[in-house]
Amino acid sequence: MYIKYVVHNMKKQKPKAILIDSSNLLHRAVWIAENVRTNVNPAYIFLTSVRKYANMFECNNIYSVWDKRLVRGVKNYRRQAKQADYKGTRSAEKNAKVFKHEDLTTELLTKLGVKNMYPGILEADDVISWLSKNISGGVVIVSVDQDMLQLVSEKNYVYSPIKDIIIDDQNFEDTVGIDLDNFIRYKSLIGDKSDNLPGVDKCGPKTAKKYIEKYEDDQQMVEDLGETKLAPYFFNLEMIDLTVGHEKHPEDVAIYEEQYEKLRSHDPDLEAFFKLCESLNMDAITSKRHDWEPVFDSKKLGKTLEDIVNSLDINK
Repeated sequence: MYIKYVVHNMKKQKPKAILIDSSNLLHRAVWIAENVRTNVNPAYIFLTSVRKYANMFECNNIYSVWDKRLVRGVKNYRRQAKQADYKGTRSAEKNAKVFKHEDLTTELLTKLGVKNMYPGILEADDVISWLSKNISGGVVIVSVDQDMLQLVSEKNYVYSPIKDIIIDDQNFEDTVGIDLDNFIRYKSLIGDKSDNLPGVDKCGPKTAKKYIEKYEDDQQMVEDLGETKLAPYFFNLEMIDLTVGHEKHPEDVAIYEEQYEKLRSHDPDLEAFFKLCESLNMDAITSKRHDWEPVFDSKKLGKTLEDIVNSLDINK
């Protein structure tokens, strides 16, 4: 059912850009590399995933967004919060293992024509949020992070690579279990264990839905349940809502704008890409250039289509 929906939806709306939650994807690539019998470079797994998305959505305007901050030594509002150790469950040792593959991966992506972007002091989620609102024509966001679902709109949708489904404004409630307009409230009520954000006491998914149905706004909920009980809810709202970061740190938006303008004219250097792959013994890529070039070389793809058209004899 889901695969059929994916195919139908792609025909309905081809995105103008693909936004990849890249730190998340690299974590999964490293995990896969460590759990297969053959020796495989995580960067190779990452690259093949990117090619898969480019083919799937017929789009090579790809933004690879990373958590690595461009401004060091300054904490963003989430990390300054004292009521919870935001993302405290993330293993520093595991992160270090993953990050050692990041420089090589981004170098390969740059040569492939993919646009790498970074936050100032915020996070990748905030960059993706900004891009989703500033790229006209609609985008697809590739991520397993549920926080990305708040960015779904009439023109933007999320592709979950693990579940292999697209979530858009049409199937949102059936897939997620709550309507799009109330998603942030719902997530804030139940919390997020992966980000070490406790929810409201004794409030699971069913209770959260009951609260949302019963209380039209937060003021009604406070009057009935009390501020003390709802303290985690209001804290989570600020942590989860991706409009808050840009309001608290407008200087970050200027950093996104600068990167975006520089990257708009970024073109691939496929010869350099294949040469680097060859030096890394990525034979599965270098031996199949014909599978990679048409996807990432827009000029070559355009010339191929032109040749096909010119070869047709309409007088026959």
